[in-house]
Amino acid sequence: MNKKWTNMLLSAVLLVGGTLSAAGPVRADAASDASNKALIWLESQQDATAGLAFDGLVDSFEDFWGPNNPKQIVYTYDQAVAAIAFVVKGERGRAEKVLNKMRDIQDPQGFWLNSYWYNNGAGEEIRKHVGPVVWMAMAAMAYEKQYNDTRYRPMALKALDWSLQYQQANGGVAGGWSGWTNSNEPWSSTEHNIDIYRVLQYYASVDSSKAASYNAAAAKVKGFLDNKVWDEAHKRFTGGWKNDTGLIDPKIPLDVNPWGVLALGTSGTHNYGASLAYVENANGSPGTIDNPRYKQTLTYNDAGNTLTGYDFDWTDQVMPAHDDNGNQIGSTGADVWFEGTAFMSLAYYLQGNTAKADAINNEIIKKQGTSGASLGGIPYSLKGTSNSYWVMAQQNCVSSTGWLIMSLHRFNPFTGQYLTGGTTPPPTTEPPVTPPPTTGTGSENTTADYTAKAATVSSTEISITFKPVTPAKYVDLHYKINSGDQQNFRMTDSSGTWRKNITGLAKGSKVEYWFTYEKSGPQYDSPHYSYTVN
Repeated sequence: MNKKWTNMLLSAVLLVGGTLSAAGPVRADAASDASNKALIWLESQQDATAGLAFDGLVDSFEDFWGPNNPKQIVYTYDQAVAAIAFVVKGERGRAEKVLNKMRDIQDPQGFWLNSYWYNNGAGEEIRKHVGPVVWMAMAAMAYEKQYNDTRYRPMALKALDWSLQYQQANGGVAGGWSGWTNSNEPWSSTEHNIDIYRVLQYYASVDSSKAASYNAAAAKVKGFLDNKVWDEAHKRFTGGWKNDTGLIDPKIPLDVNPWGVLALGTSGTHNYGASLAYVENANGSPGTIDNPRYKQTLTYNDAGNTLTGYDFDWTDQVMPAHDDNGNQIGSTGADVWFEGTAFMSLAYYLQGNTAKADAINNEIIKKQGTSGASLGGIPYSLKGTSNSYWVMAQQNCVSSTGWLIMSLHRFNPFTGQYLTGGTTPPPTTEPPVTPPPTTGTGSENTTADYTAKAATVSSTEISITFKPVTPAKYVDLHYKINSGDQQNFRMTDSSGTWRKNITGLAKGSKVEYWFTYEKSGPQYDSPHYSYTVN
């Protein structure tokens, strides 16, 4: 059977840790069909690079300029989104194609350029921005958590180390470096600080050599998000901080708010969930900060049918748009930004508003390609207006299509976990815990989720058990012996207690161990523990 149509039949199946299991709570029929068509489109965009300079990467835009004028470009951010979408769909081989190529072209310092021409290898956007670099680390995280495979961890750590050189005194991480000005970017965007916060926490939890530095850096980033770029008066995030002037960026792109919810949860230091209500305020026309106009209902076909989605910015006023150098870059106006609209649907899933999230996805699907090369693709924007940063493309693109897959499967890329539609925010990853060495026959660690025990069986063997409070579908054990290579195993369930014995030890051997476990759908990581064989 053709592989693509096999995928359509196995829409709710995902390869996790070598076994087949449900690929998140995708609804049947129309949503499942949309997810599978989106995968077909992503596959065709990856196949378009075969035999060329960036074979394995995914062409960012569908080319309908014609065969003699293709826009053959691969954005680094889009590669991360595509890799995550492939992981969500169980396409491990395709995800590895993306990640392998990105690993191959990663600069020794740890960065990638923002984009590359894939037909001749020349850099298109000679900028090294923290956001896309961190998204590649996020894609490596998604792969690692899904498959218990750490092959891309060195790539991710190198990317994070490069990014952290830009951390400022206020805790925020600045934007990176621009070849256009041959200087460091003078701003710290809210988006890429939201990105790096969760990724730093994850890698701090799984790599003891990075635990202290990454947890400290993450805490500083969180302080920046809470104290510098959160607007308590309007209950929403601002666009960022200008390090050269010490002022808030007056632009307010939509994504900072749903991304903030996905990364930080609906509540915490601030009421982050209230930012979704701020976005929903569609009373303002042409739109002001107090009465924004993100939500738009616009016609999408010649028959005059309408769809409702969310724009990139908060105004629908039609006026000339200019870049930072004063050059006109088209006109602003009411538009639907499909990628950002998918952000909103996924944020509503996390909030527990499943009906709202489903309705948003149904609106996105109205514009999904239905035939030919466009089958399954989602446009970047509906009208192609300027968002004051750039003129938004109307072509089907990787970012919108990949994010639709994530939303339909309720996969949160910021935590690498599936959502259940509940109100619980993403868990905070705690710093690694190292209990004191034990001297009788075992050690025990109890949390609200589980009890974990390590005990000596003999001078060469220990037994590790994990008993969850809520029955788990799977529990994976990760361990290192005397700081050696990491080992990963699926534990064996016996009446609700999961067990794995480690053999070939010697008295005095130090075992560092931790767990990945399922709880009511999402996947969680435990802190690290240690045990000394006695």
